Amino acid sequence: MTRLYAPLALACLLALTLGCRSRITGNEGNFQFSYPADDDVVDFNKPIAIGAMLDIEVTDVGQNRPVTLSVAESDDVAVLEVASFEGSSVTVRGVADGNPLLSVTGTTAAGEELSDSVNLLVREPEVLRLAHTCSTTGTGAYITSQRVYVPFEMERANGQAVIGYGRYPATPSDAAALTLDAAASNQQFMAFDTGAAAATLTLDSDIDDTTLDVQLVDQGAIDGVEQPIAFVLEDIDVGDVNAFYVRPTTGGTTICQADIEKTVQSDTPAICDVRERNEAEDGGDAVHEFGWFEIEGIAAGTCNYTVTFPGGAAGAGTSAQFSYEIQP
Repeated sequence: MTRLYAPLALACLLALTLGCRSRITGNEGNFQFSYPADDDVVDFNKPIAIGAMLDIEVTDVGQNRPVTLSVAESDDVAVLEVASFEGSSVTVRGVADGNPLLSVTGTTAAGEELSDSVNLLVREPEVLRLAHTCSTTGTGAYITSQRVYVPFEMERANGQAVIGYGRYPATPSDAAALTLDAAASNQQFMAFDTGAAAATLTLDSDIDDTTLDVQLVDQGAIDGVEQPIAFVLEDIDVGDVNAFYVRPTTGGTTICQADIEKTVQSDTPAICDVRERNEAEDGGDAVHEFGWFEIEGIAAGTCNYTVTFPGGAAGAGTSAQFSYEIQP
């Protein structure tokens, strides 16, 4: 069974970059506790997954300035461990189902030593949601011998998010085709290295019946070019420069996160300039895409341009032409 998760709110597509955090004032009212969040940001007390870790930042309530911690401890180490603490950050690890209390002592920027505590939850996830960054179906393709990222969400049966990093409850049906980077610290993506050989496999949940179909192909299997995705709010006017990204396809299936050579050229240089772009424009799933380019409006009219993946079609190259209207 394939479970697909709905797109996250735009404001928190990439919480670690954009700064979305769940926050709460401690039980004694001295410190504020927070952590990066992409699920239900207003709810601080989402359960930490058993086996997962969470980095919690401690600041003073009045000025929201970092606190230098001297003590961080759990009232029940059989449920929650303090893995480490340094500066204003404490890393905790869920061990078993329960409702632990995290207590800290620290010195504020004003030099005052204070203590505070916060109630936490630890629970076993009951639902896993998996997806591809480039597909709304349960099937996606990737290039061999590359690092790729698979979005995931853990939940309880009632739909409540279960959080933390380091717990990645999915196993590839072919261990040689996908290798998990278990040391990656990411609450939104599982990091895998793809194998050197083409393969068809599944990524299978360890906690429920969720599966995700995965196809690995080499560049020579590219036989098409997907319609480029434009980061344009309204129009491209003369003088505007707007970002796009494009992905190759194989047998009608989009290839996600293809870190391969591509070329772009304007077929109407009097209307538009089309050139490579190195930086991603978006903070969501598109941050893992590599096919970025940009279009600059030169004059009003139809901008025609061609995208080519030179390694496609068994090395003969795969090309497609597209168009975009440039407004005055």
